Amino acid sequence: MSSGKKVSTNFATFIITFLVFSTVVVFAVMLFLTYENMHNNLIINNKDEAELMTMDFVSDCVTLIDGKPFRFTLDNDSPDPFSFETSKTIMRFVDSGIYRRNGSIYLVDEDGMILCRNQLIGDGAGQIKANRRDNGRYYLAEGRALDLLSQAKTGEMSGYDDYSSEVISSVRCIEIPGTEYFCVVMRIADPTTVNSEYFSVILLPAIIAILVAISLYVVFVWMSLEPVKEISKVISRVAEGDLKARVNPKYTDEDEAGFRLSSEFSQMGSTVNNMIESLENQEKDRELFISSIAHDIRTPLTSINGFVTAMLDGTIPPSGRDRYLNLIKQETDRIRKLVVSMTEASSLAHLNPELVEAFNLTDMIKDIIDNLESQLKDKNIRIVTSLDPGPENIAYGDAEQLCRVLVNIISNAIKFTPVGGIIKVTTDSKPRERKINISIEDSGPGIEESKRKRIFESFYKADASRKVEGFGLGLYICKQILAAHGQTITCDESGELGGARFDFAFGMPPKED
Repeated sequence: MSSGKKVSTNFATFIITFLVFSTVVVFAVMLFLTYENMHNNLIINNKDEAELMTMDFVSDCVTLIDGKPFRFTLDNDSPDPFSFETSKTIMRFVDSGIYRRNGSIYLVDEDGMILCRNQLIGDGAGQIKANRRDNGRYYLAEGRALDLLSQAKTGEMSGYDDYSSEVISSVRCIEIPGTEYFCVVMRIADPTTVNSEYFSVILLPAIIAILVAISLYVVFVWMSLEPVKEISKVISRVAEGDLKARVNPKYTDEDEAGFRLSSEFSQMGSTVNNMIESLENQEKDRELFISSIAHDIRTPLTSINGFVTAMLDGTIPPSGRDRYLNLIKQETDRIRKLVVSMTEASSLAHLNPELVEAFNLTDMIKDIIDNLESQLKDKNIRIVTSLDPGPENIAYGDAEQLCRVLVNIISNAIKFTPVGGIIKVTTDSKPRERKINISIEDSGPGIEESKRKRIFESFYKADASRKVEGFGLGLYICKQILAAHGQTITCDESGELGGARFDFAFGMPPKED
């Protein structure tokens, strides 16, 4: 038994570990995918912003030039004062707050010479590398940036992107229509902002939530296993013969257990306690039955032994032997009836299909009453019948065994009904349910409510003092016969006569297709 308990505990531990591990893995995958999604969105947004910034700047330049021939100059003595003013306006525009804040803008010619810019030249993040030549001007130094110039001469926007754990940069280049100049834009994004947002908004709350969820889950599972372990422990004790063992009330009473116990576990604990109590009662009844059987067998055997011994040693003369042989036969018949009752009690739960037949229930009840007439007259008991007169009062089953049910219950009623009492037999056909309800009630003392269920157990006697004859098998046999026919029997108090009332049913013939 201990090895079984160990396997169960190990299995439960494995299930809990597996579920917790699976939950953690699922959360980790979801968190990773969320982080990747946020990072990818940052890259995409940075690309889109770089392209939008480039197009906005080009659009502003085209508006300033207004379709007129333009050559960038910083010389106030230029023969084209418009170019000078426009160049100064573009420079101020490049260096304005909005472009300085959003990224790096370089206005370059086709050779890569930087005409104006909004950032210092250097190697810092967000800056395009440039070299200063002998003429004192800065030229684009990065090979990829120079490649963009040749690609941009086609009139289409060109660009490239760099991603690292420190910075995300997007570079775009496009020719300014109507000029010989190009706009180069670099926009950067800081992934640490995503990391910070991800940690504070998603990762930390998720970790706290999963830890709380796992803790609650583990606590719930172990609290759920607690009553199961208690019930298993009690069942083990019962298997070892301890019928005094009971499941602790805190595992059977929902009100006492509170939130720790579901109704299913409390019902399970109550069912186990009821089962153990039933086993304990059966064990007590069995001990009482064995004592009763020993008494019932020992008494006739003692008589038989005495009569035979007396005949053998000549104490009983030959002239009196017939009388004593008849007494021996009576005692032998008594033992035989006891053995037959015990045998039948264990074999009546199975219905023989070959013995099933349709029969008139009203006729059967009338015949039984006629056969019990002498017993009824001895106690001046009157039987009142209320039998369904309809054509549907046809029962279906093993007529002989079902007749025994009626005989046993009516005989019991006669046994416990006082002199001058009343017994009532009622039948009520239920064609839709394909059964006939039967009720037998008496004006006797009735049966205590606490004993009404137990009277159908084997070897149980409501009167343990043995003042009433019998082996405690009569009602048990009735229950077995009815169970074989798919029916049940119950005992209650008779509202009309004040004694006991037995309710059961016989089946009706199946409907023909």
